[in-house]
Amino acid sequence: MAVKRLVIAASLITLAWIAASATLFFYATSLREPTNEILFIQISGELTDTTKNFVENTLNVAKYRGSRLIVISLDTPGGYLDSTERMMTLLDKSEIPVAIFVEPRAISGGTYLLMAGHVAVMKSGSQIGSCQAVTGTGEPITETKYVNYLTGLMKSHAWLHSRNETAAELFVTENLNLHAEEALRLEVIDFMAESPQDLTSKLASYVLIKYKEGESLRFTLARKDEIGKYDVDQSWDFEEIDKATIRDFRSTIEFIPIPSYLFEFPIALSMPVAFLFPYVYSVFVVPLLSLGVTPSLEVILALFSIINGAAGVVSIILIFSKEKEPE
Repeated sequence: MAVKRLVIAASLITLAWIAASATLFFYATSLREPTNEILFIQISGELTDTTKNFVENTLNVAKYRGSRLIVISLDTPGGYLDSTERMMTLLDKSEIPVAIFVEPRAISGGTYLLMAGHVAVMKSGSQIGSCQAVTGTGEPITETKYVNYLTGLMKSHAWLHSRNETAAELFVTENLNLHAEEALRLEVIDFMAESPQDLTSKLASYVLIKYKEGESLRFTLARKDEIGKYDVDQSWDFEEIDKATIRDFRSTIEFIPIPSYLFEFPIALSMPVAFLFPYVYSVFVVPLLSLGVTPSLEVILALFSIINGAAGVVSIILIFSKEKEPE
């Protein structure tokens, strides 16, 4: 009887511990406010699933921290089509504006990412283009089915962000190449900049607008005195963004493609971790990654509460497993 009372008491104390941890977590979450910061990452080399994971982590950390802007510096010869498309989808869904900054090249898949960015910027002398798809051995893919699809993908994003659709089409069908000055003249990019600091200095005079055009919604980067021309659905004001702190982000788990691998293979769906990972990722992994940008009290409190809550759950399991053990 005494043992049973002890188990009940221990269980109640542990449940209180878990409740306190949960309260602390939600309190820590409530402390987060939008920050006057810009999250900056550099992508160099081939575009792969690793790159996609890095971009996904960046977008989630920026959302968690309330960053004003994400700047992605590109230096790439291109890469895998499926990885590039997934990154374009991530940019499409991002709640935080993403500026793509080409320095010094964004060839092939890199140009697709440039077209998908909310803000498109190139450094003097940088180059984009050559977007025709190739096989694994480097042979051009000329089948109409694939060429038309990729042309549509490029043009639709150029249209979405109010850029030159003709040039977007020629990137794919004619392997058009443009240097920064040509891209600016043809309205493929928004402006030129020499560094991330120069980018934010010039961006401060603009507003990103999502506007209505018939039944559709499009984006454009406009100066403040031009806003009245548009039927505005939503806007992002970059006033004084040149005073925001630019913080580098290097994901400590960018080389672990867990999210895609968990859900791409049907057999993995039978594992409990496949269902738990989205929750673990959002409440534990993202705050942990945020510490890699800057340590903050709310993030530390959130992680501390999660660890304590997990310890409480383990304790409950151990208590009941001991209770059921045969004498």
